[in-house]
Formats: sequence, C-alpha cells, structure tokens
Amino acid sequence: MEYPVIVTRDYTVYEADKSILWELAMFVVEENYRHHCNNHILSQESIQETISNVYKEEYEMSSTSRILIVRDNAGRMIGSIRSTLWDGKMKLPMEKLFGINPLDCDFSKGITKFWHIGRFAINSEGVKYPKSILKTLISTVTTPIRKERTGCLLAEVDQKLFKSLKVLGVKAHQIAPPIHYLASETIPIYSKSRELSVKYS
Repeated sequence: MEYPVIVTRDYTVYEADKSILWELAMFVVEENYRHHCNNHILSQESIQETISNVYKEEYEMSSTSRILIVRDNAGRMIGSIRSTLWDGKMKLPMEKLFGINPLDCDFSKGITKFWHIGRFAINSEGVKYPKSILKTLISTVTTPIRKERTGCLLAEVDQKLFKSLKVLGVKAHQIAPPIHYLASETIPIYSKSRELSVKYS
C-alpha cells in the first residue's frame, strides 16, 4: 500500500509498506549503477544478485522502517529514502559493511535513539526539480530525529550526497574511511538531532 504524504504539481511523496520493497530495491540499485558506473556494462546476473541482497536486507529491517517513495505524475518512481528506528540489537548495514557498531563509538554517549537512513536515490533524468525532491525527502525523514533531542542519524552515503547534506545545513560527521559499495565510494556518517536543520533557501 502507498499513502500520499506530500503532493506537489510535479510529483507526490508516498509512505509505503513492505509490499513496495522489490520495486524499491530495483530502483535504488539501478540508479546507483547508472550514476556511478559510467556506462560500464554489468552482467544481468550481477545486477539481479545485488537487487536481491538489497531486498532481503530491507525486508529484515521493515518492521521498524518508514519507507518514502516519490512518483511523478505518470506513476514512475523517481525518488526514495528509508528510515529505521534502531532497536540497538539488529545488525545495521554500517556494521555489516564497516564493522562499526554505533554503541561502541564515542559519539553515542548521551544518545537515546538511533535512526538508520538508507536507500536514498533520485532519478534526475527528466525530473524538473531534483533539488526540491532531495530537500523534501531529507527534511521529511529527519523530522522525528530532530524532535528527539538526544537522537542520532546513521547512514552510509556516497561523496556527492555527503557534500549535498552539508549544503542543506546537515552537519554530518564521517566515522571511518570509505569503501566501494553499490558502485560508488561510500562513507559511514552520523549526525545528532541538533545538527539536522535543513535549509530551504
């Protein structure tokens, strides 16, 4: 099921349940490869395996996740993001990819709730306002974190998004050196609730 949460003239942001996860996994993987592989031809088998892995990971996290997708007026998915309220026990992608458990890090002192943000992607081809979609998704998904005074955002982002977050006014901190994941150089980051003001100017 999909429920509209933000409606504009050019696109609609929907909150979706886990029935959307396969489409979400396909969209995220295909957009990442399209943006970062520079027309390098990948085998269909490799792409399908990656999509399957992303789907399985998202399904495991879905019970405490909020999934937001963006569709254009033709119903085509053009954006996505997912937030997960962490129970402190589930193995996050950050731990799987980087061996980092946030509870073992100095920045976690005084933090009462962690949200993991992932599966952010925007198809900017033929989209009039990609920056508007970026701001809308980041602002919407970080709202509950900003309201929790001792909350913290966790994510793995590529270099482009890392820079974009700073431009938006999100003070993000790199936790460890980057690795290559989903066709790009990926950085583990955190940002505390008071550092999440999104600029709309």
